[in-house]
Amino acid sequence: MTNPPQPPPPPSSTRPTFDFVKPFAFTFEDPEWVQKVLLGGVFVLASVAIVGIFFLYGYMARLVRNVVEGVQHPLPAWDDLGDYFVEGLRLFAVAIVYAIPVIVLVVVFIVPSIVMQATDSEFFRGAGEVMAGCVWCLMFPISLAMGIWLPAALLMAAVDRQFAAAFDYRRIWNFIRANAGNYILAYVVWLVARFIAPFGLALLCIGIVFTMFWSFVVGAYSFAQTYRLASTR
Repeated sequence: MTNPPQPPPPPSSTRPTFDFVKPFAFTFEDPEWVQKVLLGGVFVLASVAIVGIFFLYGYMARLVRNVVEGVQHPLPAWDDLGDYFVEGLRLFAVAIVYAIPVIVLVVVFIVPSIVMQATDSEFFRGAGEVMAGCVWCLMFPISLAMGIWLPAALLMAAVDRQFAAAFDYRRIWNFIRANAGNYILAYVVWLVARFIAPFGLALLCIGIVFTMFWSFVVGAYSFAQTYRLASTR
């Protein structure tokens, strides 16, 4: 007597998990990674004159979308500089807008406190020191919150290619909250890459611009991976 055919096993419900190693390795899996990293280092060096920052921002935005779309080799070619510049300018403007609270604090409180501490009056020097101490107490939580929030805001603007997406506060908050575990992992990856980058000084000093570029793409990949795996976007 033959046994009846068994039903096929149910499909696996296991969701893909955050790959901690991939952000560090994907660059070197690209057949053209050498020229891409070399050109990236040139734009990092050009950032000293500000203009290079816009190209880097735009390049990272393209990388983010490639990762989200599952492109096999997501590291973009340096072949669309006009588009990189325009999009980078938009993302740079996002970062500036988010920096306004810190800028206001510096202008309204830090600058006057420095002036007061430079006077001959003991009263004004003491008041200036107290004012500076109070402001620095405010600056720490604001800077910490901004450091956590801004990558998600830039991520939304890069994925949607819209300036307004960076200020959709409800969407950004829901994204961070729903994907907190992967978001923290992405942040850790980014911090590790930033820690490694200064070792490029050992490569005749100039090597740091290439390791810095590598740390940028590691960070962009890690946050893009978080978005690709997200249950809430």
